[in-house]
Amino acid sequence: MVDANSHDRTATIARGWGAQVLTREWSGYSAQKNYGIEQATQPWVLSVDADEVVTPALAKEIEQTLLAPRHEAYRIFRPTYFMGRPLHHYGRGREPGHIRLFRRGTARFDGRLVHESVRVDGLVGTLRAPLLHYSYPSIRSYWTKIHQYAPLEAQERLLHGSQSGGRWVRGFGKLGWMLIVRHGLIDGPHAWLWIAGQAYQEWLATGQTARLRRRGAQHAEA
Repeated sequence: MVDANSHDRTATIARGWGAQVLTREWSGYSAQKNYGIEQATQPWVLSVDADEVVTPALAKEIEQTLLAPRHEAYRIFRPTYFMGRPLHHYGRGREPGHIRLFRRGTARFDGRLVHESVRVDGLVGTLRAPLLHYSYPSIRSYWTKIHQYAPLEAQERLLHGSQSGGRWVRGFGKLGWMLIVRHGLIDGPHAWLWIAGQAYQEWLATGQTARLRRRGAQHAEA
């Protein structure tokens, strides 16, 4: 486990379960995870965040799959829980899953500042059992994360030249897309709160991207 000098009991709990804990100053999501991959000594790597839980069914499926693996990596469906309740209808249930299990030496995280993903050299399969994602147990933790992610999203968009439309268009667009197109409207108040936060994060990130571009243009003209 790679721990960035956390202030909770994550490292202590991990050591209590027999995990080797490596302490490293925070260097970004992708860099931190790639460092962990480099320290691995077993043939296969399972990447798990601190707010995720490997179910017994997933553990058994991984064990059986690795007896005779047919792919270099595997996607795992990761249902998200918000304030202790699952988010169903607005689209998570239809997502193909995230690559989290892979053969060491064939995969790395892609270097994105946020919402990083695994890039694999080889074929990718899919596991059926879920990896549970218990994100944001409280409104306060969600609010903090929104303001942590938005600047990183803005920097990422600036680096890759992506983003079109104003902050209000994109913010309300995301709200409508999640509520109606992805059926979040029928998932209940806890999902509406999650979706409102996602729309607000989009509004923030879009505005910050525009400010960064204006600042860059001003420096170029100076």
